[in-house]
Amino acid sequence: MNVSLRQIEVFLAVARTMSFSQAAKLCHLSQPALSANIKRLEDTLGARLFDRHTRKVALTPVGHEFMSMAAAMTENMALALIRVQDFVAGKRGRLVVAAAPSMAASFAPGVIARFSQRHPDVDIELHDVLSDVCVEMVRSGTADLALAPFMQKADDLVQLELFRDPLVVICPAGHALTQRAEVRWRDVQAYPHIVMNSSSGVRQLIDTEFARHNVRLRPAFEVAHVGTMLGLIAAHLGIGELPESLIENIGLVGLVPLRMHSAAAYRTICAITPKNRSPSPSAALFVELCAQIAQQRTGLAVGVRRRRRTR
Repeated sequence: MNVSLRQIEVFLAVARTMSFSQAAKLCHLSQPALSANIKRLEDTLGARLFDRHTRKVALTPVGHEFMSMAAAMTENMALALIRVQDFVAGKRGRLVVAAAPSMAASFAPGVIARFSQRHPDVDIELHDVLSDVCVEMVRSGTADLALAPFMQKADDLVQLELFRDPLVVICPAGHALTQRAEVRWRDVQAYPHIVMNSSSGVRQLIDTEFARHNVRLRPAFEVAHVGTMLGLIAAHLGIGELPESLIENIGLVGLVPLRMHSAAAYRTICAITPKNRSPSPSAALFVELCAQIAQQRTGLAVGVRRRRRTR
């Protein structure tokens, strides 16, 4: 059975006006064209919908039954169109965000809070996972976007730069480094180091910085959790480096964070989306908000260029 939406609109116009001429005007059709639409609809249903008299039109019993169903169909269609329009406007839907642990603890909550205020009917799901996992979730479509450090060899991704996340040195209070006006990489090399294990992106950045200064890193302790690292540092067993974003919401009782002088010691945090898959409207709005908040955070122009290469 093939009934068009136009035929239903024409039928309802006649049923509500009980006049073929008035219905034709409402539907912007000639009266013969309107009558032809009604005839095709009746042929499809296999029953008459109207009893036609010289100056009177009346619904048949089938017409009465079909009218209630046709009205419900058009109402459902109107509601469906409203829902689609809300989705297109980013007012409704589901958004899955994958965030590296430091971003999930610092940057992402503020973005999510502001986004939820603006778009309360969008359901947001947050996954705090390692950077590599974030990127794989985006590639597989499990996540709409990721907040993570810039990834090399990722031509299949759009990586919008948000801000630089510098490393800071974490020392116990009273440590000799806290007496320096500024701390350089050569200053930290002589002290025992407590580092995250090799699966951590932060560890890879630290290894790169040590290698750049022709020094091999020999950790005093290698750990899997930031809490363990901070505990060992607080016990005066060494010092360590962590991203500034990671320590924003961590209580550093007995510890002192020292910013590094070297401009090279930073991560570039990006909003990452797939290049060959259109983002949902809510994902596009979320990325836009990330850029706005990042600009407010840094006081620098974020720019709209998409980064493909880095140092």
